[in-house]
Amino acid sequence: MTQAGSIKKAEDDGIIVSPPDGGWGWVVVFASFMIHIIADGITYTFGILYVEYLWYFGESKGDTAWIASILVGVTLGSGPIASAFTNKYGCRPVTIAGAIISSIGMGISMFAPSVAFLYLSVGLLTGFGFGLIYLPAIVSVTCYFDKKRSFATGIAVCGSGIGTFLFAPLTEWLVQNFSWKGAMLILS
Repeated sequence: MTQAGSIKKAEDDGIIVSPPDGGWGWVVVFASFMIHIIADGITYTFGILYVEYLWYFGESKGDTAWIASILVGVTLGSGPIASAFTNKYGCRPVTIAGAIISSIGMGISMFAPSVAFLYLSVGLLTGFGFGLIYLPAIVSVTCYFDKKRSFATGIAVCGSGIGTFLFAPLTEWLVQNFSWKGAMLILS
């Protein structure tokens, strides 16, 4: 049984077991850090793809910008759903499901015939997948730390800034070498 599972069982029995403050928890922190690098790196470098979408689809700036708005809105708005799933199934299965859903959303975007299709594939599908990833990424860190919880969580969410820093030139390079469609496939 995992440490997090032991904690839950112990709480059900009325015994509170404190988290280990280290050990396997640092692997969980690293995984959460990588989740933030990838998910936020893709989300917050959307402007690079935005320019390509404007040119390729010939839609208005406002209509094209809705792709990112839906992506961020669905990601953050799906928190209650992710919370319910995490409570019922645990962090790992929900994170894996979110990764698969967001990957499918990004991957099918390369076949987009219109901006409206990207509303669904990037906005709704990828956004929902990212939403399923975010909540367990934080919750799982807190299950392994008590005294060092703030420090561990801080390290995990630092991935957001680093992801934005790294993914901007990566996405630009992918678009220049493989077009926006190839970039979407590789990023998926």
